[in-house]
Amino acid sequence: MAAIERLIETKDLQTAVLISNLEDARKQVSLEMRYDKISDILILSFVPATVETVVHYLDDHVGLLYEPETLEVVGLQIEGFDHSFMPEHDSIRAIWRYSAEELKDIGELMLVFERKKQDVARELKPIIKERLNARSLYTSPRIPA
Repeated sequence: MAAIERLIETKDLQTAVLISNLEDARKQVSLEMRYDKISDILILSFVPATVETVVHYLDDHVGLLYEPETLEVVGLQIEGFDHSFMPEHDSIRAIWRYSAEELKDIGELMLVFERKKQDVARELKPIIKERLNARSLYTSPRIPA
């Protein structure tokens, strides 16, 4: 893969929103989750989809979504989610799969989706923290591994 040309330096990104959503392992994350099966991209966003964001890649799979005006990190983009990322993370794969037999109606589908969304976010927290710490984005002990 060719070297990624960054628009800004990783150290210049603002992380208050990201930190508040990653610090507490018990915290229920307020996020929008979108998955595009054709492009195999999972997006987790702490802001509505209508907010303009730019992706800042940490590695081949994980990118930080930030607002261009404030440089505030407001989400994550994971490319190759099903094909490459999930096979490396069994805990996420186990949550991602479901059986339609579990569902009795649309209301139950909505409840299952919300629960699964939180489960995926919980399992992603330590993975994202590790990748951020590996790239010296955080040197603070505020983000335990």
